[in-house]
Amino acid sequence: MKKVVKKLSMLLGFLLCLFFCACGGGKTEKVASKEDFKPITLRYATQHSIDHAAQASAEAIKAEVEEKTNGRIKINIYPASQLGDWTQVYDEVMMGSIDIAHTSVPETYDARIGAGFLPYLAKNYDELAQVMAEDSYLVTEMKKLQKKFDIHFFGYYCEGFSGIGTSKPVLAPDKVKTDKGVVVRVPGNDAFKLPTEYLGYRTSTIPYADTFAAIQTGVVDGWQAGPPNLNYLNFRDVITHYYHYNLTHEATQMYMSEKVWQKLLPEDQKILEEAILKQSRKSIEIAKMEDEKYMDLLRKHGITVVTFDDATLDAMAEGVRKEVWGKLSETYTKEFLDGLLASYKTEK
Repeated sequence: MKKVVKKLSMLLGFLLCLFFCACGGGKTEKVASKEDFKPITLRYATQHSIDHAAQASAEAIKAEVEEKTNGRIKINIYPASQLGDWTQVYDEVMMGSIDIAHTSVPETYDARIGAGFLPYLAKNYDELAQVMAEDSYLVTEMKKLQKKFDIHFFGYYCEGFSGIGTSKPVLAPDKVKTDKGVVVRVPGNDAFKLPTEYLGYRTSTIPYADTFAAIQTGVVDGWQAGPPNLNYLNFRDVITHYYHYNLTHEATQMYMSEKVWQKLLPEDQKILEEAILKQSRKSIEIAKMEDEKYMDLLRKHGITVVTFDDATLDAMAEGVRKEVWGKLSETYTKEFLDGLLASYKTEK
């Protein structure tokens, strides 16, 4: 009887082994050759309007990929959150129901995924190009973090440094920890609130949708977290001063479903990645020009624009990284922030 049971156990184990081998352990099988590959159409979701620079970048990616893959990959672009808001899109990409995306990203799964918005992640565009380079510490870590959630991270798309727009002049704008005599609206997140207070501003976390009216009626005296273009396009009629602190940077992300990525031919993966990274690099120059363009438009509209020299920005950035980042370590982890700080020394 024992022999029969033993033989049955061996047979069951053998059958289970065959079953798991046949299933491939749940991994996506890669296509062996171009001859076996069936053309694929990727759904590309963005949160940007059709007149935004990101739309032109998406069109350039589509054209380059379709041409260089000889039609093996086609891309359909869905701008202006047509496939859902950025939190929905991120979840859909995780599941593989949306193929590729360019959006802001939620911090729901790991707060470090939102590290592109850290205050003084970079203090100018030269430093930003280093911090967001393909082989930088930040991008390397972001690839590791997002892969855990079945996301293939390509890179950042830069959309401008933020400042503070106010309805009246502030006191000692270049002095940190000195009360500015105004209250400004900030997002309800310590990564925005704490550095703004470090600069000497009092803060309020009223909803963004209420900000224009709140400045207009004097509930708050200004707002923080927008680059020059948003200050001009959305707030030029209620602000009189704009202070270009380079405090945070509007950094959206370009990413893809890892499941879909693994279905592509290696040569097509390279084509797609190179096309996207080309636009990522280009976005830095575009953002720099946009900042200058809209600060000029703010001046022409009669708004006083205040900028800061390199030495002042250096001191502000050093102070925020030393004092504010320490308070953010519980959110982003000390290990991650220490690694990022160390990378500034090695990447210069």
